[in-house]
Amino acid sequence: MEAAQDAHRTTGDAERTAAPALPLVVPGTLTVATDASYAPMEYLEGSRPAGVDIDLAEDLGRRLGLEVTFRQVAFDDLIATVSGHQADVIMSSMTDRASRQADVDFVDYFVAGSQVLTAGGNPAGLSDPASWCGRTAAVNSSTTNGDLVAAQSALCTAAGSPAVRTVEVDNGRSGDAVLAGAADFGVEDYPSAADLATASGGRLELVGESLESAPYGIATAKDRTALRDAVQVALQESIADGSYAAVLERHGVGAAALRTTAINGGA
Repeated sequence: MEAAQDAHRTTGDAERTAAPALPLVVPGTLTVATDASYAPMEYLEGSRPAGVDIDLAEDLGRRLGLEVTFRQVAFDDLIATVSGHQADVIMSSMTDRASRQADVDFVDYFVAGSQVLTAGGNPAGLSDPASWCGRTAAVNSSTTNGDLVAAQSALCTAAGSPAVRTVEVDNGRSGDAVLAGAADFGVEDYPSAADLATASGGRLELVGESLESAPYGIATAKDRTALRDAVQVALQESIADGSYAAVLERHGVGAAALRTTAINGGA
């Protein structure tokens, strides 16, 4: 496992309520494991973590009366870090899947799927996946986004229409291919697509709703049910008073907001 690096954010005493008696790695502190490499959800600004998950974690910390510490951990090591009680929660755009629920519990807080990205004005006139037939997609073929494009291409040819051509790109780089004219559209995870569109200044835009959406979850160890439940209550309070929505809107991903939380709601 990569050595984890800690970054501290302190909650002001004036905003802090009495901390509940929760099982924590460090008493009085919520230790958050994250792989800060996925803007706009979690990334580094210099040496400081930033993004949706960082802002939400700080909001939850205030509501729980806790200071918040972030640990930089490789994504593949996140579950082991929390289940081994080296951190209290994972907040790192982790999809709540049934296969992961054997090792951790999830408090669902965000929903994301595959998102189509085109040049500004949608010159190809794309709408639903059926409109992709005969077009060129920029996509990472090893991802679920690539699987989605391949499945639609098969449907196109089965219906007697041209296949969907593909240009191979790394995650987060489909916009480059679209702007260069090498592809008619890109397919990215929704947060990445939204970030690319915002950063492009109108040269790129999102088309349609996210496809095959699934929840992201805040993960806790299976034996930390009191912490899991406290996080869910704090998150629901944040949703109710508008703080949660404000965080998502500030980072350009308001369309992924949930109206209520769930525990282990992923399939």
